[in-house]
Amino acid sequence: MPETLDANEAWFGRMRIATTLGETVDQAVQAVIYPANSRGVMGTGAISAIRSSAGLDVEREAMSYAPIEPGTAIVTSSGRLAERGIEAIVHAVVTEQLGQRVERSTMRRAISSALGLADEHRFRAVAMPLMGISADDSVEARSQMIEAQVDEAVAHTRRSTTRIEQLVIAARFEDDLPIVADMLARTRERRWTGQE
Repeated sequence: MPETLDANEAWFGRMRIATTLGETVDQAVQAVIYPANSRGVMGTGAISAIRSSAGLDVEREAMSYAPIEPGTAIVTSSGRLAERGIEAIVHAVVTEQLGQRVERSTMRRAISSALGLADEHRFRAVAMPLMGISADDSVEARSQMIEAQVDEAVAHTRRSTTRIEQLVIAARFEDDLPIVADMLARTRERRWTGQE
């Protein structure tokens, strides 16, 4: 594997975690992870992009699993996203209802569950959006949620022999890219110096 890294990526074991600006559905991956609620209803923001791109059949499939415990995840088909090479959607259940504030602890459990399911399905390339943040959040609040998400993704590589070779974290706002890159660099440095 290449050793040369740019500022927006880092290797953790065999998994490369990278960040990019854009929509999760536009990434060249096998599966996408999205924030979900206990009812399986696809809401606004990043999740609305997947509903419009994948089609309503995916939402109906997700709703058939309801109620879904927050902090867990389910896998559905990818609907029309199959045309882009995306095989599945992993719904990380971060809230009970639409519009609820995402708690960091619930998000971490949901991401862990989602990455575990991606491994079970042998997906090697996965993408997910930044979760639990909005344009109205302070820089500190955004940084805390981003740090928790990056930390949970890296923790997955420590807990298991993951099959995931590439995890792309897609940011919808350009201001979030340096925050993610900084978290990746700091987490990588902690691992190398044994400060975890």
